[in-house]
Amino acid sequence: MNIRKQFFYDPAIEVSAAQIGISKWNWESVKSGNEEDALRIMKKNRFDVLPVENEDGTFTSYYSTQEWNDYSRLNLIKTKDAPKIYYRTSLKDLVKKFEREDQFYYFLTDSDQVLGLVSYVNLNCQLVYNYLFFILADIERSISSMLKDHLDQREVIEEFKRSKSTHQQELVESFDRSVRDNSDTDIFELMYLQSIGITLKKFTYKLPHSLKGLAKYSSKFSSEGVYGSLRNRIMHPVRPVLSDKDSIRKINELLVDYDHIKGILDSHSETLG
Repeated sequence: MNIRKQFFYDPAIEVSAAQIGISKWNWESVKSGNEEDALRIMKKNRFDVLPVENEDGTFTSYYSTQEWNDYSRLNLIKTKDAPKIYYRTSLKDLVKKFEREDQFYYFLTDSDQVLGLVSYVNLNCQLVYNYLFFILADIERSISSMLKDHLDQREVIEEFKRSKSTHQQELVESFDRSVRDNSDTDIFELMYLQSIGITLKKFTYKLPHSLKGLAKYSSKFSSEGVYGSLRNRIMHPVRPVLSDKDSIRKINELLVDYDHIKGILDSHSETLG
């Protein structure tokens, strides 16, 4: 055992379709081709896909809803004709395929072997919540730290004081209280998504040229923006993060943006040596 490795943290995380999906060893199935039994099981569990188990224990067909979350009619489909993806496909690529192909489930395979399946409903698992929280927290911390490095705190405070926004006024009041209480903090440490987006938008002109590309993301930090709306869902995990097809678009947008934002920040760091 390399003890030294235990003192290092690697923030890179990878989530695969297999980790959020269900394996063929654990999936629920119907033991006949009876559509009424299948419909009852699917409606009860909110399944959109239900494998059909043959008498010999194999699976060569399955029932599927024609539309996501619509149980008015089922299709009986041969497994060989099912939409399939590699079982180790990343969550990012899975979400991208869900959106681009307008598909709400995939069977998970390795070569020609079916190993499991993944569908929209699996995106509401705890692992996905944790993954998206990591992404949003990293965006929040990374950009807040960048703003602190390049902006004058006094200018930010004065700008917020002049604003008619209740949110910005409350942020200044929180900062003033921390000063009175002799707390070792600064206004950037009190910011969260919404105030970071506002600061980024108002002070883009103060940032180095290599960071100005971040400005196009500023509106997405608001409570109505993509990042803000997803954060509200993730912070209340009893609510499904995916409640409609537009949720897929938002998750995909967040994951794509995250790569771009980190690319801008990393490139800027490289220019500094």
